[in-house]
Amino acid sequence: MTRTVSIALLFAFLAPAQARTLEGVELPDTAVVDGATLKLNGMGLRAATALRVKAYVGGLYLEEPSSDAAKVIDSRQRKRVTMKFLRDIDRGRLTSGWAESLRKVGGKTMEPSIAEFTSLIPDVKTGDTMSFTWRPGVGLEVAMDDKVRGTVPGDDFARALYTVWFGPEPGDENLKRGMLGQ
Repeated sequence: MTRTVSIALLFAFLAPAQARTLEGVELPDTAVVDGATLKLNGMGLRAATALRVKAYVGGLYLEEPSSDAAKVIDSRQRKRVTMKFLRDIDRGRLTSGWAESLRKVGGKTMEPSIAEFTSLIPDVKTGDTMSFTWRPGVGLEVAMDDKVRGTVPGDDFARALYTVWFGPEPGDENLKRGMLGQ
Protein backbone atom coordinates (compact mmCIF):
# COMPACT_ATOMS: atom_id res chain seq x y z
CA MET A 1 0.00 0.00 0.00
CA THR A 2 1.12 3.50 -0.61
CA ARG A 3 1.67 5.85 2.27
CA THR A 4 -1.29 8.02 1.17
CA VAL A 5 -3.67 5.04 1.17
CA SER A 6 -2.37 3.92 4.59
CA ILE A 7 -2.95 7.36 6.07
CA ALA A 8 -6.45 7.55 4.54
CA LEU A 9 -7.35 4.15 6.02
CA LEU A 10 -5.98 5.18 9.41
CA PHE A 11 -8.13 8.33 9.44
CA ALA A 12 -11.19 6.34 8.32
CA PHE A 13 -10.84 4.10 11.38
CA LEU A 14 -10.14 6.99 13.75
CA ALA A 15 -12.94 9.23 12.50
CA PRO A 16 -15.95 9.42 14.81
CA ALA A 17 -19.15 7.77 13.69
CA GLN A 18 -21.43 10.14 11.82
CA ALA A 19 -24.70 8.45 12.73
CA ARG A 20 -26.31 5.84 14.94
CA THR A 21 -28.84 3.24 13.88
CA LEU A 22 -31.77 1.62 15.68
CA GLU A 23 -34.47 -0.52 14.03
CA GLY A 24 -33.01 0.44 10.64
CA VAL A 25 -33.38 4.16 11.40
CA GLU A 26 -30.22 6.22 11.17
CA LEU A 27 -29.94 9.52 13.04
CA PRO A 28 -26.97 11.89 12.76
CA ASP A 29 -24.68 12.29 15.77
CA THR A 30 -25.28 16.04 15.88
CA ALA A 31 -27.88 18.67 15.06
CA VAL A 32 -27.28 22.42 14.86
CA VAL A 33 -29.83 24.73 16.50
CA ASP A 34 -29.26 28.49 16.41
CA GLY A 35 -25.55 27.92 15.78
CA ALA A 36 -25.18 25.56 18.76
CA THR A 37 -24.23 21.93 18.18
CA LEU A 38 -26.49 19.44 19.94
CA LYS A 39 -25.22 15.90 20.40
CA LEU A 40 -27.28 12.76 20.00
CA ASN A 41 -27.73 11.67 23.61
CA GLY A 42 -29.49 8.39 22.83
CA MET A 43 -32.11 6.63 20.73
CA GLY A 44 -35.16 4.61 21.72
CA LEU A 45 -38.05 2.74 20.18
CA ARG A 46 -41.66 3.75 20.84
CA ALA A 47 -43.85 0.70 20.82
CA ALA A 48 -47.55 1.56 21.12
CA THR A 49 -50.73 -0.31 22.00
CA ALA A 50 -51.03 -3.56 23.91
CA LEU A 51 -49.59 -5.33 20.86
CA ARG A 52 -46.36 -3.26 21.16
CA VAL A 53 -46.56 -2.07 17.54
CA LYS A 54 -43.39 -0.22 16.52
CA ALA A 55 -44.43 3.42 16.02
CA TYR A 56 -41.22 5.46 15.77
CA VAL A 57 -37.59 5.73 16.75
CA GLY A 58 -36.89 8.77 18.91
CA GLY A 59 -33.59 10.52 19.37
CA LEU A 60 -32.71 13.09 22.04
CA TYR A 61 -30.25 15.85 21.17
CA LEU A 62 -28.66 17.96 23.92
CA GLU A 63 -25.99 20.64 24.16
CA GLU A 64 -24.71 18.86 27.29
CA PRO A 65 -25.45 15.12 27.11
CA SER A 66 -26.97 13.57 30.23
CA SER A 67 -28.64 10.36 31.38
CA ASP A 68 -30.38 12.25 34.20
CA ALA A 69 -34.06 12.72 33.29
CA ALA A 70 -34.56 15.63 35.71
CA LYS A 71 -31.58 17.47 34.20
CA VAL A 72 -32.97 16.91 30.69
CA ILE A 73 -36.34 18.36 31.72
CA ASP A 74 -35.07 21.26 33.84
CA SER A 75 -31.82 22.39 32.22
CA ARG A 76 -31.84 25.69 30.37
CA GLN A 77 -30.18 24.37 27.24
CA ARG A 78 -31.44 23.94 23.71
CA LYS A 79 -32.70 20.42 23.18
CA ARG A 80 -34.50 18.44 20.53
CA VAL A 81 -36.43 15.21 20.25
CA THR A 82 -36.49 13.81 16.73
CA MET A 83 -38.90 11.05 15.71
CA LYS A 84 -38.58 8.91 12.61
CA PHE A 85 -41.88 7.13 12.01
CA LEU A 86 -41.95 3.41 11.27
CA ARG A 87 -45.62 3.36 10.28
CA ASP A 88 -48.47 5.62 9.18
CA ILE A 89 -50.28 7.27 12.10
CA ASP A 90 -53.16 9.72 11.74
CA ARG A 91 -52.97 13.01 13.60
CA GLY A 92 -55.96 12.13 15.78
CA ARG A 93 -54.14 9.16 17.27
CA LEU A 94 -50.92 11.10 17.76
CA THR A 95 -52.52 14.15 19.29
CA SER A 96 -55.00 12.37 21.57
CA GLY A 97 -52.26 10.45 23.35
CA TRP A 98 -50.02 13.47 23.73
CA ALA A 99 -52.90 15.73 24.83
CA GLU A 100 -54.01 13.26 27.51
CA SER A 101 -50.47 12.93 28.87
CA LEU A 102 -49.94 16.71 28.76
CA ARG A 103 -53.13 17.28 30.78
CA LYS A 104 -51.87 14.88 33.46
CA VAL A 105 -48.54 16.70 33.66
CA GLY A 106 -49.66 20.32 33.21
CA GLY A 107 -53.27 20.46 34.30
CA LYS A 108 -56.15 22.42 32.82
CA THR A 109 -54.19 25.67 32.54
CA MET A 110 -52.24 23.96 29.75
CA GLU A 111 -55.33 23.66 27.47
CA PRO A 112 -54.61 26.65 25.18
CA SER A 113 -51.03 25.45 24.62
CA ILE A 114 -52.20 21.87 24.05
CA ALA A 115 -54.68 23.11 21.43
CA GLU A 116 -51.95 25.12 19.71
CA PHE A 117 -49.56 22.16 19.82
CA THR A 118 -52.05 19.63 18.45
CA SER A 119 -52.93 22.01 15.60
CA LEU A 120 -49.29 21.73 14.46
CA ILE A 121 -49.32 17.92 14.27
CA PRO A 122 -50.19 16.39 10.86
CA ASP A 123 -50.86 12.83 9.79
CA VAL A 124 -47.54 11.02 9.45
CA LYS A 125 -46.43 8.41 6.95
CA THR A 126 -43.76 5.76 7.26
CA GLY A 127 -40.38 7.49 6.92
CA ASP A 128 -41.58 10.95 8.00
CA THR A 129 -39.48 12.80 10.57
CA MET A 130 -40.85 15.16 13.21
CA SER A 131 -38.73 17.24 15.56
CA PHE A 132 -39.59 19.12 18.72
CA THR A 133 -36.97 21.74 19.57
CA TRP A 134 -37.04 23.51 22.92
CA ARG A 135 -35.39 26.91 22.94
CA PRO A 136 -35.48 28.13 26.57
CA GLY A 137 -37.14 31.51 26.81
CA VAL A 138 -38.78 31.06 23.39
CA GLY A 139 -40.79 27.84 23.40
CA LEU A 140 -41.21 24.59 21.53
CA GLU A 141 -40.77 24.49 17.77
CA VAL A 142 -42.53 21.71 15.85
CA ALA A 143 -41.07 20.70 12.48
CA MET A 144 -42.00 18.03 9.95
CA ASP A 145 -39.33 16.78 7.56
CA ASP A 146 -37.19 19.85 8.39
CA LYS A 147 -40.02 22.33 7.67
CA VAL A 148 -41.11 24.38 10.68
CA ARG A 149 -44.85 24.12 11.30
CA GLY A 150 -44.95 26.53 14.23
CA THR A 151 -43.87 27.30 17.79
CA VAL A 152 -45.78 26.97 21.05
CA PRO A 153 -44.46 29.91 23.10
CA GLY A 154 -43.03 29.73 26.60
CA ASP A 155 -41.11 27.19 28.62
CA ASP A 156 -44.03 25.72 30.62
CA PHE A 157 -45.46 23.81 27.68
CA ALA A 158 -42.06 22.59 26.49
CA ARG A 159 -41.21 21.41 30.01
CA ALA A 160 -44.55 19.55 30.18
CA LEU A 161 -43.94 17.80 26.85
CA TYR A 162 -40.41 16.79 27.85
CA THR A 163 -41.87 15.52 31.15
CA VAL A 164 -44.24 13.32 29.14
CA TRP A 165 -41.18 11.70 27.54
CA PHE A 166 -38.68 11.80 30.44
CA GLY A 167 -40.70 12.20 33.64
CA PRO A 168 -41.56 9.54 36.25
CA GLU A 169 -44.50 8.19 34.21
CA PRO A 170 -43.37 8.27 30.57
CA GLY A 171 -45.55 7.03 27.73
CA ASP A 172 -42.92 4.37 27.02
CA GLU A 173 -40.21 3.48 29.55
CA ASN A 174 -38.01 1.83 26.89
CA LEU A 175 -38.15 4.94 24.71
CA LYS A 176 -37.19 7.08 27.72
CA ARG A 177 -34.24 4.85 28.69
CA GLY A 178 -33.01 4.69 25.12
CA MET A 179 -33.11 8.46 24.57
CA LEU A 180 -31.37 8.97 27.92
CA GLY A 181 -28.61 6.67 26.69
CA GLN A 182 -29.25 4.06 29.40
